[in-house]
Amino acid sequence: METLNQKIEHEPAPKDISEEFKNMPWHEFHDFLRTLQKEPSLSITIDWVDVPTARRLKAFLEDFSALGKQKRSATIRATQEQHNQEMNVFASGVKWEKA
Repeated sequence: METLNQKIEHEPAPKDISEEFKNMPWHEFHDFLRTLQKEPSLSITIDWVDVPTARRLKAFLEDFSALGKQKRSATIRATQEQHNQEMNVFASGVKWEKA
């Protein structure tokens, strides 16, 4: 039986698509995601920008087309005040890294 550590070692590192998320308009980013359907896992880590960007990151995590097919993670570096502006985003699975 495989131990948890052995299982983690076999898991590939998630593909970091933070730059694409930050630099592409939402519709282009969404098209870009379609090209990554075969990637087992994706991750995005960004600094706080504004509430709409935080909500876009939440949408990335909650994309039903990826559920059960692709592991996704998202992190926002934000101050306590920024965190409090949109607590719903962080409650939905977006990780908060205190800045």
